[in-house]
Amino acid sequence: MVMNRGSGTGLLQKVASLLILGLATVAATNVSLPVVDVGYAIHQAHLSVSNQSNVYYNFSNIRYAAPPLGNLRFAATEAPLNNHSAGIQDGSYGNICPQSFANWQIGALSLNPGASNENEDCLFLDVVVPQYVFDSKAKKAASPVIVWFYGGGFTLGSKYSAGNPTGLLDQSLDTESKGQIWVGFNYRLGAMGWLNGPDFAAAGGTPNAGLYDQDMALQWVQNYIHLFGGDPNQVTVMGESAGGGSILHHITAYGGNGVTPLFQQAVLQSPAFIPTSLKNTTNTAFANFLAFANVSTLEEARQLDTVTLQNANKKTQALAFYGTFSFGPAPDGNYVPDLPGKLLLEGRYAKNIDIIAAHNTNEAGHYTPPTATSSDNFTTYMKLYFPAISTANLEYLTTELFPPVYDGSQPYTTPFERLDIAISDFTFTCSTRWLATAYQNKTHNYIFSVSPGNHTQDVPYTFYNGPISTVKNDTLAIAMQRYFTMFVENGSPNRQGLDHWVEFGGSGKVMNFNQTFTNTRVDVETVNSRCGWWQKALYGDDWA
Repeated sequence: MVMNRGSGTGLLQKVASLLILGLATVAATNVSLPVVDVGYAIHQAHLSVSNQSNVYYNFSNIRYAAPPLGNLRFAATEAPLNNHSAGIQDGSYGNICPQSFANWQIGALSLNPGASNENEDCLFLDVVVPQYVFDSKAKKAASPVIVWFYGGGFTLGSKYSAGNPTGLLDQSLDTESKGQIWVGFNYRLGAMGWLNGPDFAAAGGTPNAGLYDQDMALQWVQNYIHLFGGDPNQVTVMGESAGGGSILHHITAYGGNGVTPLFQQAVLQSPAFIPTSLKNTTNTAFANFLAFANVSTLEEARQLDTVTLQNANKKTQALAFYGTFSFGPAPDGNYVPDLPGKLLLEGRYAKNIDIIAAHNTNEAGHYTPPTATSSDNFTTYMKLYFPAISTANLEYLTTELFPPVYDGSQPYTTPFERLDIAISDFTFTCSTRWLATAYQNKTHNYIFSVSPGNHTQDVPYTFYNGPISTVKNDTLAIAMQRYFTMFVENGSPNRQGLDHWVEFGGSGKVMNFNQTFTNTRVDVETVNSRCGWWQKALYGDDWA
């Protein structure tokens, strides 16, 4: 289709002079801003204005859980304490969770204390609601809700790291929709949220604690979003990279065993995680963390000062080999009974969820070592990723599934591309096909092909809120947002004025978002024998 730029709403005179690009907070001393009492706390909004001059109430830094400190470290999330007597909170207090980098990301170990608002006391969320929705909530039907899961390899990120959500919400304020509400939340990162393994569990830790944070945030939406004009029965979870990978783990939570999901729809953008299912891999990360903290037990670690814990977290993460992270979700026999791909294959997942699943054309380019220039590098890295793989399966992987043939007969023509595609398969792309198959090919999938199609490149398009250098086509960004908000509205992304987006179907059709056009094509990146092999996890699994 030929794209035309969408138009914004009219200028709102009372805030026109205070408009600031981005998530603008208005110092409105003469404007009465709304207050919401959630029972355990009272919060007042800030006024925000989008690039299209729509006005929003931003209720920021609402606690959705108790601070994960002391004995609550490395444990399942608990409900927030009652702080009602503290009076009205204006959202000025709130932290992001401790961050960490691998050496391959920044070139050396960094024990920098990080941002001033980086703190273990970080389980906060923001609610951004159109002024129209909030002010008319007593007179109109409740509005759909988007809950955003940020990415960052389970070691980086925050509720606002992807950008300003008002541009996305702008596209819900038209004659086809009734406006939507956005919720973004922090979840614990690195060792604080993603320690795993039988040794860690035996020591009294809760594996995959970050998933419990996320679940608590979803429960908060169920309990309180109606106070902001939102519908708890019309919740769409949306996440990119680690955020999408987290959503995949919630779809397969407890193997779908009698658990009712706290959402009805899901948008998974480049869902990512390293598919580790090995006890020794998770045990090693836990042992390294204790060693760097200079303690011998988890209970001792719980009593340490936060700087010591954060440094141990950073040192452990620094050890991750190129393109990987030391922490992330892994099977635990409970919340995560097995790898999500296998659970989808076995029918062990939540049913009746509407899905958009997506990947980019060059997901793993930044996660593939640039030194991988020989065929031997492929075998070396497969052994690093899958240390328990059998000789027979490694032989099949390296000679049949990914033969070292570079004459154009394969989807790669260099050793680097060969490794790149393999990493992209099992980390990012194949799960989008697995989701489609699990949901009877009735999902709506897309591929983001704006050159160079790198991982995360579509995030600025999702959160487009005015011209920015990382968005090469503003009209494409608006079209994507209009598809997404219509999906949030009714479970299908199709809306008048946009190309028809077909379901994945038996042939694997996807909407192709290109810089200069959109069209429908077959997703050859996932409709292949490789994704079928990866889903079986034949690379060594001692959890069964």
